[in-house]
Amino acid sequence: MTWRLAAALAFAALAGPTSSPAQTNAQTFVTVQPPGQSLTSQFIGRPITNNAGESIGNVSDLLFDKSGRIVNVVIGVGGILGIGEKSVAVPFTALSVTAEADGKRVVKVPLSKDQLKAAPDFKATEKTVYMRAREKGGEPGAGAPKDKNN
Repeated sequence: MTWRLAAALAFAALAGPTSSPAQTNAQTFVTVQPPGQSLTSQFIGRPITNNAGESIGNVSDLLFDKSGRIVNVVIGVGGILGIGEKSVAVPFTALSVTAEADGKRVVKVPLSKDQLKAAPDFKATEKTVYMRAREKGGEPGAGAPKDKNN
């Protein structure tokens, strides 16, 4: 074996194992929902009540940071079927999430309807599919866009 080949093999051994996109590690995949973790789909749309038991809105979105930790919850307040609804964001830590005997989640926040109505609007900086569709097609029920040539 030449000294160059020996040096190359030694360097490769020091550099550690190489990986290619085709290689996978069995630890990469999660096959079962771990205890203590929840699906976001179990929160989106969930009604939110306050400590007085009043329904004060619903979870319309969750904001998470770069580490994947949920930081804030966007609550849709007021309106009917989403029309006229106001978005308010509160820290996730302000919520209490419990389960009823049948397993149904109960989400509570210690705020009144009046406090949420008076709260500043939440403005997203990223556009959802719904937001882009509204911009492209106009408001729901507004009808088809007018043809400029007619």
